[in-house]
Amino acid sequence: MIQAHKANLWMVLVVSVMVIRIQARSKEDGTIFLERGNPGILSCPLVASGQIPLDQIEVMYWYFPRLRDEDILISYFLGNVAPQNGIPEGVYDINGNFSLVVENVTDSDEGTYYCRVKPRLRMLVDGHVTMRVKVSPKEPFPDVTQCTQRISETACKAELPNDIKKRRLTCIVRDAKPAVALRWLLEYSDGDTQLISDRFTVKPSAYSVNTFTTSASIPVVSSKVDTLYSCQAYGEALSSRNGSHVTVTAFYTLQTTHFKSIQPTAAVPAMAELGFNYTVEDTPYCSQNAVIGLTVALCLSLAVVVGLVIAVCKLQNETRVRGNKGSKGEPQETCLDSEVTIPLKGENGHVCNLKKQANRT
Repeated sequence: MIQAHKANLWMVLVVSVMVIRIQARSKEDGTIFLERGNPGILSCPLVASGQIPLDQIEVMYWYFPRLRDEDILISYFLGNVAPQNGIPEGVYDINGNFSLVVENVTDSDEGTYYCRVKPRLRMLVDGHVTMRVKVSPKEPFPDVTQCTQRISETACKAELPNDIKKRRLTCIVRDAKPAVALRWLLEYSDGDTQLISDRFTVKPSAYSVNTFTTSASIPVVSSKVDTLYSCQAYGEALSSRNGSHVTVTAFYTLQTTHFKSIQPTAAVPAMAELGFNYTVEDTPYCSQNAVIGLTVALCLSLAVVVGLVIAVCKLQNETRVRGNKGSKGEPQETCLDSEVTIPLKGENGHVCNLKKQANRT
């Protein structure tokens, strides 16, 4: 009876240890995101949860990417830490909390890490943790490309052009890993919000290796009052800033385009003296060119008329002078190319027809 009781007790202890070990192996330890290019720390779930006290740990191994002897990264044995399998010092370390320290996180470090712990007077226990590399997006984020004035980190104004029929707002988060999610909300004056769209597009970034750019666009309904829209971003790449948003005040001006009045020039008073009526007023763009063209044409006509008058007056003066000279001596005949006929008489009564004769004296 006693021997049978001891055998049953031993079996219970073995089964209990196996159950504990199976539970440790099958435990889902979650995922940790570490920033690329920075040092990162991975905690062993068995130690972080308090299942194994720090002062009870005698031996510890960290493995990657599989739980094999050839994949040991670094070990701890009774106070001594040493890299394994030819890995140089300074790549990995084990800190005072028995966490694995990755000195410089790279994309190739993504995967599952295994920790094997030997507590005092106990068997080896295994745990694992999954690590993913993250890249924080560029500032500012999220960003609305139509914003013309940045008021603060979370607010901006967007003046939408009148000549675009389909007005849109585009929210974007650049160069993030993993890709973030975006959604658009309509904000009311009383603080309530309404979901407009949670659809977005993800594309590989053009200027950052192994990162992604997320964008989301919505149409803007024409309104005579300013409208508030909010773009929100979600994702592991945002870390503590998960849920960041930017509020956009969208507005546009409903007006007819006018131009400045055409100011009177030096030719305009002359136009009035010649009997032309004119008024100066604001005109749309389509009428401005016609007014300018008419003004130029009238100015040119006025210049031609003034030139002809000056030429005729000059010709008359020259003719009178030559007529006076001819009365003292021999008769003078002067013929010029002109459409004006001016009779000139000398002592012998000769008449010069300026229209028919040319350049003969």
